[in-house]
Amino acid sequence: MKLFGGNGKKGRFSFYDRLSFKSRLVIGIVMVAAAVVMTAAALALRSIKPPEPFDSSALAGNPGNESDIIREVGEIEIFDASRKDDFFTILVAGTDYFGGNTDTLMLAAFDITAKKVNVMSIPRDTMVNVKRAVKKINAAYTVGGKSGNIEELLSEVESVVGFKPDRYAVVSLQGFIDLIDEIGGITVDVPIDMKYSDPTQNLTINIKKGVQTLNGYDAMGFMRYRHTYVDGDIGRIKAQHAFIEAFMKKMISPSTLSKLPGLAEIAMENVKTDLDIGNLIWLGKECLSLDTENDVKLFTLPGVGKYVNGGSYYIINEESALEIINEYFNPYVTPIRSLNLPG
Repeated sequence: MKLFGGNGKKGRFSFYDRLSFKSRLVIGIVMVAAAVVMTAAALALRSIKPPEPFDSSALAGNPGNESDIIREVGEIEIFDASRKDDFFTILVAGTDYFGGNTDTLMLAAFDITAKKVNVMSIPRDTMVNVKRAVKKINAAYTVGGKSGNIEELLSEVESVVGFKPDRYAVVSLQGFIDLIDEIGGITVDVPIDMKYSDPTQNLTINIKKGVQTLNGYDAMGFMRYRHTYVDGDIGRIKAQHAFIEAFMKKMISPSTLSKLPGLAEIAMENVKTDLDIGNLIWLGKECLSLDTENDVKLFTLPGVGKYVNGGSYYIINEESALEIINEYFNPYVTPIRSLNLPG
């Protein structure tokens, strides 16, 4: 695939093969939102229906009434919990070029009744309660020796948010640059001067602070850049959130809607999901009615970076996390009372 280099000329994006890229949050939203909107337009005659909720309808590891217990799995009690009406959750995972680690995770909650979409970033270094040596959530997708372990990923996400997402979408990086270029770039307020060069990856980032319209290559650099943020990866996530807001506005503009066929091809080739065509059309129809200024909220799973046994981890603040999860993301009527975190 031919990609745009930093100087605007077409060339081989050779560092792509070795990319270890933390900013899969925004790429996940870019690719999934594009798939939703464009599939809705291209396949409007197909069956339209909302996603089915996770079929166990259960909360794991949280206290409840004894009458609510429907079964036990090992030492974990599974509770029957009533679902909220028209409330669905989707996990978006972004992988590296080889489809390996999920270096960024995003949990999206669609509250159709309230006409709201909430999005939460789960940092890649989040510590999870597992037996393996590297207890980072971004390694879940490769548990078992190869990439593609979606069940393990969903299970580990459940341990840090208290419920299993209803559906998932795994996003590759293949189409990111082409997608941004196809819609004419994204205008965003760059928070700091970004300058970085790595000859081993043929990577050059040179973006000035201030309002800029980024082409695909520079958008990749913007999302990858992490070197001079005062608050480290959290600062980069804040920049990603600004990019998400700008992207969503661009996606519903008349100039973008006129490019649906090319965008649909890019998006559908780079998203692996258990959402079917009817689900995508239904979600697309609902999303098109949203006010991006007031109906979309962006969060980061609360926590703090720490070194544990010589490794860099993100440690969840359970109390703060539960407050956000129960207010904006919990698909059940029953509040989530605890998370399955490392002791």
